[in-house]
Order: sequence, then C-alpha cells, then structure tokens
Amino acid sequence: MGEASFAMTSGRVGSMQRALQRLARLDTRVTSLAFLDQEELSALRAEAARQSFRMATPVIEHRGNRVRQDFEVCFPAPRSGAFDKLATLLEDSIMTACAGRGQLVPELPIDLADFAIQRYPAGSDGIGIHRDGKRYPGIVVIVTLDGISRLFTCDDRDGNNKRRIDDRPGRIVLLSAEGFAGRQGEGARPLHGVDRVTGGRLSLGFRCGPATS
Repeated sequence: MGEASFAMTSGRVGSMQRALQRLARLDTRVTSLAFLDQEELSALRAEAARQSFRMATPVIEHRGNRVRQDFEVCFPAPRSGAFDKLATLLEDSIMTACAGRGQLVPELPIDLADFAIQRYPAGSDGIGIHRDGKRYPGIVVIVTLDGISRLFTCDDRDGNNKRRIDDRPGRIVLLSAEGFAGRQGEGARPLHGVDRVTGGRLSLGFRCGPATS
C-alpha cells in the first residue's frame, strides 16, 4: 500500500468546483463527491484509532427541539497528522474552487477550526434530525471513514421524505451553512440525521469556527 498524499490536484479542485456549483442551486442544501483514495482512508482510520472518545450526551435540546445522540465522540479532536493533512486539503480545495465564483462561502480564507470524530456501534440509534448551528458559517464537511449506516436529509423534523446521502467511504459530503451563497436562517442549513447503523459508523465532521459577532 502506498503512502497517503492528501495532495491538492486539478482533478480534486475540479470535482470541488462542480460540487459547490450543485450546492449553490436554489433547491440544493447538500451534495457529495468522490474525494479520497484508499491510502488516505487507511491513514485517517489509523489516526482515529489513536484518539480518546467519550459518550455523547444522550439527548440535547435547543429551542424546544430534542435530538437523540447514540454514539461516542472525540471533541475537540486534534488537528494533527492525517487529520491536519485532510483539513488543509479541504480548506485549500474549497478556497481554490471558490476563486472567481463570487462569494459562495462568506468568510475566506476557510478555517475548519471545529473538528469532531463520531463513532457509532452497530445497532446504534444514530443521531436524530437536526440542523448544524447558525454560528458555524459557510460550509460543513462530513467524511465517513467506515461502517454501514444511512446519512439522510428530510423535509421536516418528523422525518418526512427522507433522502439518503451518498457518504460511502472515499466520498465527502458538503452541507450548506449560514451565509453560503448568500443564504440566511434555517433555510440555509439542511435538516439531517443518521439511522440504520447496521455495521457501525466512523465519521469526521468539519465546520468553520463559530462566528464571534
């Protein structure tokens, strides 16, 4: 097996440009794209195996909305080794893809300062339907490293019209966040969740650092 490169190539930048164009469509709040190779996935899994985890709070509540959480979490996760290489690749690829395309992401340069690792056991109840916080601007990136589960979006908090997101290992998922393509409020941020965790799940989540204003 070769060494993980996490290199920013023209192919990756082109894929990111097309993904951001899709995400900017009026009816789109989430998309995914092929991005990582097997060597890179292996390096990320090995890095995750070295981290310490704790059980997530079973239920969180915000403005009357209750969200279940059935997983272990490493947060704040260290931006080191393969994690730092991936985060840098994501930041550089997004910024390069945005060049000359207007203000898709409201704050440049991109700084994926909020980083968490989630580990779900087989049979987990996953995570309930939720939106990422308004204080995290621009874009959210989810990277599934292992397992069998369903990452989905839906129309409302009752889970109507659930739609699977293709987050197979090797792909990355981009979610619209506050300010992306000029969007504001709840409509900027898709409702999503995880269920059907039949084979466990190991995933990384990157968000831009919280807005300070």
